[in-house]
Amino acid sequence: MNAIDPEEETAEAAVPRVEAAQPEVSPSADAEPLSGAALNRALRESQLEINAGIHRLLAILVTGGVLYTCYFASELILPILLAIFFSLLLSPLMKRLSSGWLPRWIAAFLLISVSMATLAGIGNVLYVPAAEWVGRAPQVVRSVTPKLKALMRPINDASKVGESISAITADPAKASQRIVVQTAERPSLLSTTPRLLASALAVVLLTYFFLLYGDSLLRRTLMLRSTWQQKRVTVDIVRAIQNDLSRYFLTVCSTSLALGIATTILLWVLDVDTPLLWGALAALLNLTPYVGPIAMAAMLALVGLSQFPTLGAAFLPAAGYLGLHLLESQLATPLALGSTIKLNPLGIIIWLMIWGWMWGILGLLLAVPMLVCFKIICSRVDGLHHWAVMLEK
Repeated sequence: MNAIDPEEETAEAAVPRVEAAQPEVSPSADAEPLSGAALNRALRESQLEINAGIHRLLAILVTGGVLYTCYFASELILPILLAIFFSLLLSPLMKRLSSGWLPRWIAAFLLISVSMATLAGIGNVLYVPAAEWVGRAPQVVRSVTPKLKALMRPINDASKVGESISAITADPAKASQRIVVQTAERPSLLSTTPRLLASALAVVLLTYFFLLYGDSLLRRTLMLRSTWQQKRVTVDIVRAIQNDLSRYFLTVCSTSLALGIATTILLWVLDVDTPLLWGALAALLNLTPYVGPIAMAAMLALVGLSQFPTLGAAFLPAAGYLGLHLLESQLATPLALGSTIKLNPLGIIIWLMIWGWMWGILGLLLAVPMLVCFKIICSRVDGLHHWAVMLEK
């Protein structure tokens, strides 16, 4: 037997230990599928981002098209919307009347007749004091102007100082330029009256037919839906809009009527002229959140300044009305509505600005009901839940 060198034996024993210590390296064939999977995942993510961007762009374009159509087709859209909301307001009474022996067309005609008679009676009562205040408007403005100048004197003094400073630093060559502003001609009463009467008649007829054929129209709409899930979602949205809007209308109208009665009593106690007129205006303007109460307080301040000699007595009607409105808006209406209709105040203000700019006073009156409908639709349609969350209080 040959003798084994100890150094060779040590070297042979070290080879397995070195091989065991080296990490296993996967073959190059196994590395290609991993890189391919990562590349496919990156391509899918980029495609999803592109699709999301396209959807956002389409949503912006559709929203702009809808706003453009609503602005330029207001004479066609507003009567339809008013009729829809009036029919929703009267739908609970319509269901009770038509569920008995009374036919639907007689029930709808009866509701329309009673509503029109009520509105005509209120207008007849308020026409005389309203015409009197319109005739006294120039005199009221002349009597209020000195008191307003006394209140605005510190601001006017500050503005005069600013004007003098700007006059010193102004360019003499530009000071001789004059700007002439030419006001646009206002439409005459004779040209606008037939259009208003036609719009009012269209609202009455459309309300009658919505009350008469609203349920059958809903059934025809359900027939167009292809799946049972789509039909269930459609019925859920329509029923929620009917229930929530009817509850909202009845609650707001009731609280506004109570506010108008309380305002009338307050102004009668304070010996303000024609308290019934201002109470009716308080009830009407309360239908528009934030904007209506501010306008009502400003009008009562002007009325107080025109009637009372001291500033404390002059601002007392406006202060009393704001106190009553605070009780109504923070206590009575939230207790009546509960947590079913919760809207973000910032969203309400922005919504009022948009539709008030587009449709004027009618836009302010219809803004909140449209926002309620929009929130109901977003809360029940997949993909729009984030809008409903943003609109919640």
